[in-house]
Amino acid sequence: MIVEMEKKIYTSSDYLSFRLLCQKKKIALLNIDAEETILYDISLKGKFNTFLEGFSDKKLNVKLVRNACNWQIVCSREVLINGVAWRKRDLKEGDTIHLGEYRLVFEGKFSEEIPVLKPQISAGKKKRFIRVVEAAAIVAGVSFLWFCTTYKTTSFPDNYITANSLSDHETELPYEYSDELDELDISQVGVSAESPGLIVYGPKDKPLSHKLDILFIHTHPDDESLDYGLYIAREAAKGKSVGVILFTDGDSGFDKYPDRRTDSFYTDSYLKGSDLARVREKEAERALALLGADIFVHLGLWNRPYTALEASKSVHTISEEWGGEEFLVDTLLILINRFKPEIIVSPDGPSGAREHFEHETVGYISEKAVDIYIENNPGELKAYLKLVDVEQTDYYNDIPLIKINSEGDKSFLEKKRTALMMHQTQADASFFGIKRLKKFPVEYYVMPYFSSDLAGTDQEGLPPLF
Repeated sequence: MIVEMEKKIYTSSDYLSFRLLCQKKKIALLNIDAEETILYDISLKGKFNTFLEGFSDKKLNVKLVRNACNWQIVCSREVLINGVAWRKRDLKEGDTIHLGEYRLVFEGKFSEEIPVLKPQISAGKKKRFIRVVEAAAIVAGVSFLWFCTTYKTTSFPDNYITANSLSDHETELPYEYSDELDELDISQVGVSAESPGLIVYGPKDKPLSHKLDILFIHTHPDDESLDYGLYIAREAAKGKSVGVILFTDGDSGFDKYPDRRTDSFYTDSYLKGSDLARVREKEAERALALLGADIFVHLGLWNRPYTALEASKSVHTISEEWGGEEFLVDTLLILINRFKPEIIVSPDGPSGAREHFEHETVGYISEKAVDIYIENNPGELKAYLKLVDVEQTDYYNDIPLIKINSEGDKSFLEKKRTALMMHQTQADASFFGIKRLKKFPVEYYVMPYFSSDLAGTDQEGLPPLF
C-alpha cells in the first residue's frame, strides 16, 4: 500500500492537574490524562499511587467522570473534600481531597495539542480497503449481537462504580453500619430515652449554678462525641463533673434515612427542620449520658445548611445571624459564671486548619468569652484547651499537642464508639466517625492558656493536669 504524507494535523488531549501535598508541602504536580479515569485504586500499579507512600485503602476507588462541561470525582466510599464527606462532587479549582496525610488540590483542566499523521490510500487500493472495512463491520455487528444476548448474565465486582450509581448527597447512600445499628439495644448500654442522671437545659431555660470540673463547648449535635468523646468519657470515669454546651440543634442537617433504624423513637420517614432538631437533641442526650456528662445545655441557634465549600460564611456573618458577637459572648459568660469550670474546652478557630465555618465561629466566640472570664476571675480557670482535628495535626507542627488516649482502658474507646452510634440520623457520626475512630483512637488539643499555679510540668512541657 502506497502511503503519502500530508501536512501535520493536530488533536487535543485533555489533562486534569492536581497538586499533591503532604504536611502542607508540595511534593508533586500530577497531570492525569482525562482518558485514564482512575485517580486512586489500591490495585492500580500506575505512577499516581506510588506518590502515596504509606496510604492504603482496600475499599477506596476514586474515578474522574465527565459531566457535561465539568469533571466529577466519584468515590466508592466517603472521602473528605474541603472538609465535607462526599461520594460524588463536581470538581472546582481549589477543591482539596483528603487521602490520609495527603491532600490533592485540583488545579484545573488543560489541553495539549498533539501532532498526528494522516495516511492517504492510493486510488488503486481504495476498493480493496473498502472491502476490508465492510468485512470488519460485519464482524463487529455479529460481536455486538452476541454481547447483547449475554449482557444480562454479566456480573460486575462489588466495588464497580458508574456515574449514575451514586447520588449527589451522602444521605441517599447505603451505609455499612445499618445492620449493626438495627441490632443495637440502647438499654444494654445504660442509656434510656429520658437520659437519667443528665441535667438538660434548653434555649429558654436558665441553668442553675453547678460547679463543674470541665466545660466543653461545641457547635452541632454529634460534635460532642466526634471531637470530645474520649476526653469526656475518661474524665467522667475519674469522677470529674462534666458539662457540655452546644450552640445549634442541627436542624438544617440531613437525616440518614432510610439507612438508619426505625422504631418507636425514629419515624419511618425523612426528618428535617424542627422535627430533625428534636431528634438530634435526644441523640445528643443519649450520647452524653453514656459518656458520663452531668450537664447539657443546647442553645438552639440556627444551623446554616452546608453542602459544599461555597456555602461557607465568615465568622462575622454567622455571629450576626446568631444575634451578634456581643450577645453571644455575654450568653457564654453567663453560663461560664454559673458553672465555674476549672477547664474549658472549645473548637479552634479561625485557624490554618480547614474547619466547618460554624465550628470556627464557636471557637472565636469561646476564646473571646474565656479571655474576659480570665480577666474578671484571675486564678479561677486552670486551663483553656482548643480542639485539634486528628487528621490536620500538620497545621500545628510548631505547637505542643496534648494527646488524649484511652490510657490502656479500651472501655473509653468503646464508650465513644457507642456514643457515636447514638447519632443515627448523622452519617458523620454513626458511619464516618466510627471508621475514623478505628484509624485515630486518640484526640488532640492545644492549650493556649493555663494558670500560674500549674507551673510544674512534665517532660513534654505540659501542666500535670492530663
